Amino acid sequence: MRLILTLLLTLTLTLTAHADDHLPLSAQDVAWVEGIGSFGQPIFTARGVLVNTSADQAYTDITLTIDAYDADNALIGAGIGVLVNACGAGLRFDYALQPDADHFFSAPLEVFEQDAEIARLEIAINAAPIDPIEAPALADGITRIDTHEAVMVEWIDDTTLRYATGCENHLFTEWDWYSYNLTRARSTRLLTHPLASYVDDDLRERLRLQDDAIFANSLLRYAADGDRLLYQDAKNDLISAAFDGRFPRLIYSALNSYSLRNIYWQPDERFIAYYFGAFGDPVLYFTATAESVRISPALLNNPPSVIVPGITRDARRVVLAGTFDDVTGYYLYVVSNNFFELLFEGDSPGNNYPAPLVLTEPEDDLVNQMYVARDVDGVPTLQCFNREAGELIDLTPLPIRLTTDERAWWWLSPDESTIALVANGVNGGAWLIDLEALPACAA
Repeated sequence: MRLILTLLLTLTLTLTAHADDHLPLSAQDVAWVEGIGSFGQPIFTARGVLVNTSADQAYTDITLTIDAYDADNALIGAGIGVLVNACGAGLRFDYALQPDADHFFSAPLEVFEQDAEIARLEIAINAAPIDPIEAPALADGITRIDTHEAVMVEWIDDTTLRYATGCENHLFTEWDWYSYNLTRARSTRLLTHPLASYVDDDLRERLRLQDDAIFANSLLRYAADGDRLLYQDAKNDLISAAFDGRFPRLIYSALNSYSLRNIYWQPDERFIAYYFGAFGDPVLYFTATAESVRISPALLNNPPSVIVPGITRDARRVVLAGTFDDVTGYYLYVVSNNFFELLFEGDSPGNNYPAPLVLTEPEDDLVNQMYVARDVDGVPTLQCFNREAGELIDLTPLPIRLTTDERAWWWLSPDESTIALVANGVNGGAWLIDLEALPACAA
């Protein structure tokens, strides 16, 4: 059953939270969510953040028992809560909340009376202590800047970026945004994304996204350095428009059978849109500009990839992985003339790893090297491929630890000196990789 939320309220409630045996666990930022299900029935949920204030003790097998009371102190509802990821999916009960860490929780509530009004929530927290897990040491050149599930990065200049935490499938207006300055090594919480103010009722009407479910599925994205946006409509046609929703232009249609997973921007409003259903599915893609200039052939006319493809900044060249003519490896594909070249042989990790970062030589604009994330002896590893030398060089272990339903993404700074890496899932976060602190990508 698909839940369609129609109302989200953070009410002024009296909240009483206690943990059995005085456990150092605290429910914070509790919100009362009122929604309507697929069949029109009311749905009520308490959501919040569970914080472990202990400095040296982890906890597992966590549940939250929630009772709801009205103004007369009568019990009018109850529910059981569990820890969930950023998208609301429950975590395994053996998940351990580490010291000084926090995680989302969600508790569907059964309300005994339809017209009852909740005035107070009482939350009892139950958990079992467990030895903490020491976080793996980061390799030289890697700095962690956030411990929460992160899903997006936008480089502003060589030393400043924005990044977002939240659910991969949500609109960018629902993410929590932060600014990070590399020089000061400091994150600053932003009230909202700078372009979020454009997303209003007038925009939704112009784009014909008034229906909440269609709007939530639109994957609305703004170009980081231009004046256009991209979205998919009710038929999954990919369309661009001005920031305020005017002047829409169709980019590609007949996409209703495919799942748009993301749009990866490059300079001058160029992008790759890629499609797949689940882990292990082939990745289909095309490149274009937000001005509706098609750069590559249509979705089904490009060779499929087992990884999310990487593109050059002009979006004319793609690096993908797969088996072609019985040779498994990474390939360079030039979309304008169907040039296809094996770069190196080897297995690839799948479509939940970051796409290759493809660099070109300034003098002749030829692809000269690329950064890839691959498993080396079971360890996620940053590698660099030097095309001229034909050499694949191990640079450093990566901090990501992904299950098949978790993903990681990364973005290269404008001066190509730093990679911003993000991942979702229970081991998610955001990291900076200083390429100048790593071995050179040279023969």
